[in-house]
Amino acid sequence: MNVLNSKAFFFDLDNTLFDYEASFKQASLFAFKSIFHPFLKKPVNADKWFEAYKIYCDLYWPAYEDKTLTREQYQRNRLVSSLISLNIQSIDMNQIDYFRKLCEEIIPSFVIPYPWIKEIIDLLYKRGFVAGIISNGGSELQRKKLSMLGLSFSENNIFISSELSFAKPSLEIFEYVKSRIHAASFYYIGDSFSFDIHPAVTAGWTGIWWNPSKQMLAQTNPLIYNCCSANELKNVFKKCIE
Repeated sequence: MNVLNSKAFFFDLDNTLFDYEASFKQASLFAFKSIFHPFLKKPVNADKWFEAYKIYCDLYWPAYEDKTLTREQYQRNRLVSSLISLNIQSIDMNQIDYFRKLCEEIIPSFVIPYPWIKEIIDLLYKRGFVAGIISNGGSELQRKKLSMLGLSFSENNIFISSELSFAKPSLEIFEYVKSRIHAASFYYIGDSFSFDIHPAVTAGWTGIWWNPSKQMLAQTNPLIYNCCSANELKNVFKKCIE
């Protein structure tokens, strides 16, 4: 395809190609039941624990986001706080660290692609367009998730922050990808407005916002497609590849 007519579509990974929250919940419950349940003096409802765990995930997130907490501290704090909230006092730090490790190891086991994703990617390849990944996160874990998704992305089109010197929401990662890929127009598909859509559009891309929670935009932007359902997403792709 002539570069003047070519298009490149890059996807975020978590909560864009699959339901990360569902995978995270299943992995967390598995690790909790495997590591803590056998040592509890009184039985604890695992779902009740996970509700508390999610509260602390959200509570400590701003401190992690502004780098007041390291990733390791963030993961430890949210787990320890959730256990204390349920009066689980005898907390072994070895168990805490094992929980973190086990969760990361098994999350890919629960990864299932959204049912419409393969159809969209096959359509892009059929038209001869580029399809790829731009994702934050650890290389090994993100690549395991990609492997479980069973989607055919060229190695040259996979960009993971830990393998580079920058990460979203920095504009650098979008500018770097643009410098490496030969295409006339670039599109980025992601679920986070602040981490995915805003920086991509600022870097000159068109943003396709996967927004099933129906968050409101402060103002409309012709370079942003707001998709709140699978049908809206598929219709936007059909429009963009014309």
